[in-house]
Amino acid sequence: MNKKFLIIDSRPYGLFSIFLHTIDNIKWAKDNGYIPVVRWGPGRRDSNHGRVGINEYRSTGNVEALDKNNFLTEASPRSFGNTPGLKHCQCLYWSESGHYGEKNPWRYYFEPLNEYTVLDAENSTHDVSDIFMVGELDDSLENKFLIKSIDTYEPLVLWDILGSSHESTHRKAVNKIITEHVRIREEIMLKTEIFYKKHFDQQIETIGVHVRGTDKKLEYPHKALPIDAYKQAIQAYINSNKKKVNLYIASDNNEAIGEIINSFQKKVNKIIVHPSVRMPKYFSKDPICLTSATGPKHGEEVLIETILLSKCSHLICTDSNVSAAAMYINATMTIDYLNRKFGSR
Repeated sequence: MNKKFLIIDSRPYGLFSIFLHTIDNIKWAKDNGYIPVVRWGPGRRDSNHGRVGINEYRSTGNVEALDKNNFLTEASPRSFGNTPGLKHCQCLYWSESGHYGEKNPWRYYFEPLNEYTVLDAENSTHDVSDIFMVGELDDSLENKFLIKSIDTYEPLVLWDILGSSHESTHRKAVNKIITEHVRIREEIMLKTEIFYKKHFDQQIETIGVHVRGTDKKLEYPHKALPIDAYKQAIQAYINSNKKKVNLYIASDNNEAIGEIINSFQKKVNKIIVHPSVRMPKYFSKDPICLTSATGPKHGEEVLIETILLSKCSHLICTDSNVSAAAMYINATMTIDYLNRKFGSR
């Protein structure tokens, strides 16, 4: 049998940005007869540089001019190498010394997708997907899985359909791909389970809040919400329940966590925070992944926090990829999506 591989590369974005794009590519590969392998490491910032038909698309909107697969080709900038004018485009979590004895950042956190290696794919018939490269550039939901627009990335399909009749089907479909193809490393799952059993109470409901600050303030169109938006949502949930709940707080900064703890430590049964490295201020200039504190360990902490969020019964969040991943991992968790109340979507 002739095998054709899809090599899925990464980009210098946050862990769950490249994770969700990888899931999108795994689904595409499954639907189109490719064997996917993940080669996180080198990548490109400009997802559209060198793509067939991109200039026609941008100038006329004529999607008929596009190569629908949009793979990297010999005529396109290679994924191993830097886009001109940029310092480096490798995965933000990559380390020269590796992690858990692995050099590929995907393997720092996850098991291989299948029995084939990246070398197997490189030595066989293959195409290379640079995260955004697979799929049409239009915004039609009919031919999209996770990413609504692979030209502009924003928004995830999820944020458009949340609360609609399509939400449950969509979350379950993504959950199915994750469940069937993604296995988190045993070492990381063990750490997560030890923390979960020690701090989460099976007899008392735990709600989660994910506060996304730092560079979120620069994102269009939503930007960062005020910390008070999260506090109002927590209070509303507490008011609607007769019994006390536990509160798990995940965030990229310590300021937001401190404010929430001060406001609710006497109003809930227990407040749980995972000991992760974070930025000090809600509006710190950069997130951890764009500072010298990033690397394999930071990626592992983000993964553990996301798994813990997925173990909550209810999630208060904004349009973050960490929140989205938790919602896909736990496809039945209820959601309080703050952008509907405080943002533009």
